[in-house]
Amino acid sequence: MPVEPSSALSAEKRRKKIPWSLLLQIVVTLSIFAWLFHKTDWASLAQRFLQMQIPWFLLAIFAYAMNLSVSSLRWGVILRAAQKHAPAAWLLRLNWVGAYFNQVLPGSVSGDVVRAWYTRPQTGSATLALAAVFADRFIGMGALVGIALVAYLIGGRGLSLLPGMGETIAVMSVGYTVIILLILSPGLEFLEHRLGKVGHKLHDIRAGMGMLLRNPPALLITILVSIFVQLCSILMFWALAHALGEPPHAVALWVVWPVVSLFLALPISLAGWGLREGLLVLYMGALQMSHDQALALSLLLGATVLLTSLPGALLWLGIHRHPLAQR
Repeated sequence: MPVEPSSALSAEKRRKKIPWSLLLQIVVTLSIFAWLFHKTDWASLAQRFLQMQIPWFLLAIFAYAMNLSVSSLRWGVILRAAQKHAPAAWLLRLNWVGAYFNQVLPGSVSGDVVRAWYTRPQTGSATLALAAVFADRFIGMGALVGIALVAYLIGGRGLSLLPGMGETIAVMSVGYTVIILLILSPGLEFLEHRLGKVGHKLHDIRAGMGMLLRNPPALLITILVSIFVQLCSILMFWALAHALGEPPHAVALWVVWPVVSLFLALPISLAGWGLREGLLVLYMGALQMSHDQALALSLLLGATVLLTSLPGALLWLGIHRHPLAQR
């Protein structure tokens, strides 16, 4: 069967883009680790892991497991706001599968694409499925922005030590607000009509997000669930710091970790590795935590997320034969 020139050209463009994106992530990850490891006392780092308190580590795993499980409820509310339905058990399974792929595939949204792909039968549209997943991620990020902003405004000792934190939170807050306004703005329809198929997809995504933002009961539920989910993430951070024998500063819990989590959404490193370590060493160092302690905490955070996500690999096996994936 002959291939249309435009299709062949698009495929060639995709082949050229993917390796460069992956190369960038590899370079960023390795560069940051090279910088961090150059300053690391390996004996001290190893000692911290050998002295890790297991009960606190298990609490951290439980906290992240709660994060993954409860966030699937938010996804279900978003789908119902769009007048679609998917069984809670199916969304729970896909949430764990998505978490696994976010850890093992390049970028930070690979798992979100997987989740959208397997909910196409329930939404009746790949674009609407993607919009629901995007809304799920977007509301979760909004909870992080809100927690960091409120904690920063309340203030407290230590905030003045964090380099550029006020400016960072301001940019994140303004950026998040602008995105909401763009989603709700009817003025973009003129531009969407001029973008052809891309414009139609953008319109569908904005429409899907708009249904949630214009549905106060559903929006309130997703916000409350998101706050609980992010509290689970903060609990994980707190428990791992205790596991390594150094309770974190309150500013680290309510400002640093939410801001770092928001940065991890950027697809510029491999599953957040390197970027997380660099930011935590920078910010926790400003709060008087040693380089080795901050690096140990960051590496343990990454390992906890990866380990807790591994059941998603088992849940993915045979998923394409599931009746809900074939409807």
